[in-house]
Amino acid sequence: MGNEDNNKDPPIGQIFLGNPINLKKAGYTEGSGNVDYIPEFECTGGSTNPADKQCPYQLRTPDAMGLGLTGWDGRLLHINMPSYRDPLCPRTLLKLFTKAKRPFDIRVRVLQQNIPEEDDPCLDKYCEMMADLRKETGGGDTSKGGPAGDACPHKDQVFIHHINAKEAAGPTYARGLIGQDIREAYEKKEISPQDFCMSTDSHMDFEPHWDDKMVEMWDLAANEYAVLSTYVANIDQLGENLNGVHEVPHLCMVIFTSQVRTHATKCARNLPKPKLTNAVWGAGLSFSKCHAELKVPVDPHTPGIFDGEEFNRAARFWTYGYDIYTPHRVYVLHDYPGSQHNPKTSKFIILHIPEYNNTCTIYAHLTYLSCLFHT
Repeated sequence: MGNEDNNKDPPIGQIFLGNPINLKKAGYTEGSGNVDYIPEFECTGGSTNPADKQCPYQLRTPDAMGLGLTGWDGRLLHINMPSYRDPLCPRTLLKLFTKAKRPFDIRVRVLQQNIPEEDDPCLDKYCEMMADLRKETGGGDTSKGGPAGDACPHKDQVFIHHINAKEAAGPTYARGLIGQDIREAYEKKEISPQDFCMSTDSHMDFEPHWDDKMVEMWDLAANEYAVLSTYVANIDQLGENLNGVHEVPHLCMVIFTSQVRTHATKCARNLPKPKLTNAVWGAGLSFSKCHAELKVPVDPHTPGIFDGEEFNRAARFWTYGYDIYTPHRVYVLHDYPGSQHNPKTSKFIILHIPEYNNTCTIYAHLTYLSCLFHT
């Protein structure tokens, strides 16, 4: 991608600004192709004067709640996953646990938006898949179907919050319900602010030991208020070093509709650590300490909103002191073809919503119902 030599391995990483031919057509004469990225400038506002350096907040021992300053010994990893009539949800649970290095330290909250008489329950189907895996492999460790005496490994680590799909009201509503579940779990002391939280979709795959690698990557940001977020790569890149230069999606584009919509990614290559981005957040992957989810919960009071969902969260993260970073490696991947070609969940319908005195065109997607209001 870009006009640089792919065999070159720049030690400081590069950011792709855009195809120079396309940019020239749009009237831009400067700033195209790949440009060098220098991580040390992140804290200086571009200044080369060391005195201008203002680095992010790093965790200190008095604030660590008796835990280490890095790593996740003594911490849990909480996965927050909305699912709208998604047949891939069980497979996501299967991959999530069997590819983890520390599966027993993972907790999953699924906001399941199903039609009971038509859709398979995510957890029940997951248990069937785990049983099939154990038959195929002979059981044993978790990666081969879990402990031999366990009827459904990790079942007790999955919390299902079920609502009827007919009551779904958009991505922020779904994620907002999970946010309420997180708050309730915190009040029950089931979540610590020092645990890790990851929000993602219900049609994902993972690199081996993805959990450990995500924590290690977050530690590289050296910022207690770091949030790793991007539009993740497609599952056909599983196990790939893209183009031989570790190309990763880099969120840096917005468009203005009736709201501000996170639009697309460029790419970054050979980054030595996560890249500070700020104000551009993607709902498909968000990884942070759980105090971020507790301090900046998803706004649940925006039913039917799609455009504006991600910018809303990014702005609120930023005003609470959090910094958004582009992950410099790909460990969580998205099944775009599988999720977007399901006839149950990719269609337009017309629905009247009495409480909003409006009719809207609904685009049914696997995570939510997106509503475009019109009178």
